[in-house]
Amino acid sequence: MDGVLAQMSDIKVTFTSTIRQAEETETFTHQANGQLTQQNGITRVTYQEDATTVVKLVIKADDVIIKRSQDEQNYSLLHFNSYETKACKMIAAGYQTDLTSKTKLLKFFTKNAATKELQIEYDLFSGLYLIGNYTVTLLFS
Repeated sequence: MDGVLAQMSDIKVTFTSTIRQAEETETFTHQANGQLTQQNGITRVTYQEDATTVVKLVIKADDVIIKRSQDEQNYSLLHFNSYETKACKMIAAGYQTDLTSKTKLLKFFTKNAATKELQIEYDLFSGLYLIGNYTVTLLFS
C-alpha cells in the first residue's frame, strides 16, 4: 500500500445529469449513500444507484472512470480525460457498443470542509455519430 493508509468515509452522493440530444434536454437528479476512499492522489467512490445498479468511480487529477453495472452482461464504462478523447463502452444483454467520449470540462475540487464536487461536461459518440452532450455533477458530502 505504499506506506499510505487509505482514508475511507461514508458519504452522501448527489448526482445530477443533464442530457442534450438534438432539440431535447432532460435533467435527472439522484441521491444515494456511498463510500469514498482516498489514497495516493486517487479518489474512489462507490454507491448503489438503485436496487440493481452499482456505480464505481475512480478519480485522478485529469482522469475519471465511471462504471455503472447491474452485472457483467449489463454495464457501461465511461472514461474522461481533460486532454484526450477516450474509448468507452456499453454492454447490454451481453452485446457491446463501442463509444467515445470527448471531455469539455473535468473538475474535481473541495467545495467546502464537508463536500467534494466532481464536474464533467462531455460529448458522447458512437463512431462519427454524436449521441448527445452531457453535463454531470456529483457532490460527495
